[in-house]
Amino acid sequence: MQSNSTVILVGGFGFVGRNVLEVMNTQNAFGVLRPAVIDNLANAAPNYKSLDLPAYHGNYQDPDALTFLDTLESGTSGTGGRIFVFLAGETRVAESRERPMDFIAANIDMPSRFVLDAIRPQDHFILISTAGALFDGTFEVRKDSAYCPKNFYGATKAAEELILQKLVEQRGATYSAIRLTNVYGRFSEQKKSAIHVFVRSAIAGHEIAINGDGQQKRDFVYAGDVGRAIATQALRVHENADLSTVNMVGSGVSSPLMDVVHAIETASGKKLRCKTEAATDLLKTEPRHVIANSHDVRDLLQDGVTPLQEGIRQTLAYYLDQ
Repeated sequence: MQSNSTVILVGGFGFVGRNVLEVMNTQNAFGVLRPAVIDNLANAAPNYKSLDLPAYHGNYQDPDALTFLDTLESGTSGTGGRIFVFLAGETRVAESRERPMDFIAANIDMPSRFVLDAIRPQDHFILISTAGALFDGTFEVRKDSAYCPKNFYGATKAAEELILQKLVEQRGATYSAIRLTNVYGRFSEQKKSAIHVFVRSAIAGHEIAINGDGQQKRDFVYAGDVGRAIATQALRVHENADLSTVNMVGSGVSSPLMDVVHAIETASGKKLRCKTEAATDLLKTEPRHVIANSHDVRDLLQDGVTPLQEGIRQTLAYYLDQ
């Protein structure tokens, strides 16, 4: 009988989680991974009800969520434990300045309590973290780059990485983090990030607002690539393969925001109506440029990085099909 592993996605019906589930459910290479989900549905992507998998609909802090975990088999991976993919938390950089205590609660306190309550020896805990917000945007980001966050959100994520690793290890389990750059793509109806807002505005014929001069650069990575990278990490855990404690997932290319506008225009065949806004206070809190080291991102993605123009085309096609 083929061995298997239970993979529990906390926040698995959201944007990134749905892309992970899509990969696990459609690509034969990941057939040994049996996904389950805990999600409060606050940011669930459409059609999550069509997925045939064990799921708890509620907050991961609920006592019933722990009861749900007890119903899941550990599987027969290399260590015999469960694999957790932790996707929950606050992500809005601008709001972290206005609601700092909410971000401490969501990104540090509640995840810490979950680890203490839920993680057992032999489990593996994969924290989905951020690449850009952990650093100040003045250099190419490496897996071993020292923390230097420019905003409060980044500070909470840095603390989360450090604290959860130690707590997981205290529980007798193993830990790894996957830092994502700027993710875009399918299952993103709830997202308010630039690419998704721009694509939806292009379809609706609405004017788009560009903060600053539009030359701020980001490492945009397609969500399908992200889903495959996270599934690959889970598969490596299942196979008891060597793992990096810190992993980077991006495209390894930094593109100005105006390149996104041009890519959407090319994909849609429409000229976008744009206006610029100073957004001085917001831009002060964000890195000017973000790029992940291309060698680091290839560890999980190999050569399978979707170019920006193709990713935009697929994202536009997804919205048009909805």
